[in-house]
Formats: sequence, C-alpha cells, structure tokens
Amino acid sequence: MKRTALVLSLLVCAAALIGGVPSAQAASGSVEKATLKLAHVYPPGHVWDVGAKMAADLVKKNTGGNIQIDVFPASQLGTEEQITEGVIFGSTDIAVSGAGQIGNLFKPIYILEMPYLFKDMDHVMRFAKSPIARQMFGDLEKEFNIKIVGTSSFGVRHLASVKKPVRTPEDLAGFKLRVPQQQVTMAYGKAMGANPTPIAYAEAYLALQQGLVDGLENPLSAIKSMKFHEVTKHINLTGHVINLTFFIMNGPKFNTLTKKNQDAILEAFDKASEHIITLLKEDDKNLVGFFEKEAKVSVNQVDVEAFKKKTASMPVQFRSWWIRYGEDLFQRIQAM
Repeated sequence: MKRTALVLSLLVCAAALIGGVPSAQAASGSVEKATLKLAHVYPPGHVWDVGAKMAADLVKKNTGGNIQIDVFPASQLGTEEQITEGVIFGSTDIAVSGAGQIGNLFKPIYILEMPYLFKDMDHVMRFAKSPIARQMFGDLEKEFNIKIVGTSSFGVRHLASVKKPVRTPEDLAGFKLRVPQQQVTMAYGKAMGANPTPIAYAEAYLALQQGLVDGLENPLSAIKSMKFHEVTKHINLTGHVINLTFFIMNGPKFNTLTKKNQDAILEAFDKASEHIITLLKEDDKNLVGFFEKEAKVSVNQVDVEAFKKKTASMPVQFRSWWIRYGEDLFQRIQAM
C-alpha cells in the first residue's frame, strides 16, 4: 500500500511536469515507421491476448508493415500497475489496463467499476461511444498523456469459491476473497460481505491452491483461461460487475506518428475491441456447460437482488470522485 501511494504521487507529479508535452489530442507527427511494445497480464489464448494480436496484425496490414506491434502477454513486462505506469512514462508503448487500475490515477474512471452499473456488455459499448465517455477519456489524456485507443470489456464478473457455494451475502461471512490491489474492488468485496485480500493476478491460482484465500471473482472466460476451475469447486453467478478494460497508448508516442498511422491504430483497436466482446459473449454461452460437464464444477444461481442491496450505497459513498461530471452520472450511465 505504501509503494502504491508513493507511485501514485510520483505519477501525478510526472504528469504535471510533462504537461508541456503535446497531448494525445494534438496534431499528428511525421513518424512513418515504428516498432511498438504492447504489454498485458493475461495468458496466451485469453480473449484480450487474442484481441491484442488481432489489432497488431491489422495495424501491420493497414500500414504496409510500417507499424509493427510486438505483443508481450502474461506479465512479461510487469504487473498491470507497472505496465500502466510504463505507458505514462513511455517505457511501454501500449498496454491493456482496466478501469480499476486507471482509476487509481484518475478517480472519475472508478465509476465504471461500480457494482451493477451496466446491464450487459452491449451497455458497456454504448457507454464507450457516448459523449460523456469521450469527455472523460479526453480529460484522462490531458492529465496523464494516456491515449485510449480501444475500449472493450473484461466480461461479467462472478464469484468462484473453493469450499462451499455462495448464494447470498451471508455466505461470505469470514470469506477471504482474492481481489486486485484496487480501491473499488476491495470496497465492493467488503460491501458484499467478504474479507477482501489483495493478491496479484499471476499469483491468484497458487493462493487458491494453498488455501490463502477462499475464492475470487472473475468472468467465466478468465476463470477458464487462468485454470481457476482446477482449484475451485463452485462458480456462483453474482454478475456483480461488468468491467471496462482499455487498450491505452503513450500519448506523446501516438502524437509522433503520421495521421495515416494514427488512424490505422485507432481503426484496428476499435475492431479488436468489438471482437473481444463477441468472444466474451460466446464464452458466457458455452462455458457453463464446460464447467459443469467437463470440469465438474457446480454453477450456482444466487440472490442477485440481495447483492444489489448490499452494494447499493457505493455510488453515493464514492460520488465525490466523479462529481465534476455531475452527481447523477451513475444514474445517467445506468439509463443508457
């Protein structure tokens, strides 16, 4: 926690110091050829890895090979926190970063991690293309020189447990829930009734296996790709958060590229973002059968209304983070 606070302070200072650098919204540059590094924390074959490689292939094709994007999966270049920092400082050109991670820097983004904000992944994409999203993402660019080049979803988060099914918030009493080191995730874990336990994503499997935690919360696609079903016995369909996740790029680096190359990047990552949604929807349809029949994991319905009631105060509790966009922002997004 101390390291995170220090890093956040340094990043805020750095953003202020580089404020004179043209933002990602400035005019295009003259660079016609470049090799870019794209980092993410997910294993090869995960939907976000598939999307990253799809975008890289499209960029190469549509720039005649002038822009090459090398993809580094599975935390090769660091944790999600580290690669997000890398994009700000320019040591990483492009990264996959979730709203919870970016919210550590730019508080208004945290609203996108609020429980039961979105109805489904189509709702997520409607928000991503809305005027308020463009305004919010533009402010992020101005303040941190982070250019959002693609917006998609990480999927619908459910709760996987080792020892017992979870059907009501009362079942989470004394339950050690693995969460990322993100303020909102820890807050909604606690609000749901669990004891949130921050553990890095790459270490979550071992933590489950060794009994350091009683469960975690992830979309079905992530549970399968990370093999969490091997060390849990129950998947409980809480559907408590539908995450936004982003392809982010260093703004000044984006600015150095020609307009043609910028357009090729934006188009490629937009198509990849839509493809990720398609893959996630397919997984949500198909994986329940896989978990029940092949993995021998029970898939349980839960009292969703009880979980909604438990977390209903969070948009009020944290609204100061996004008040610059209006106190009713949560309700406006819900109504999209």
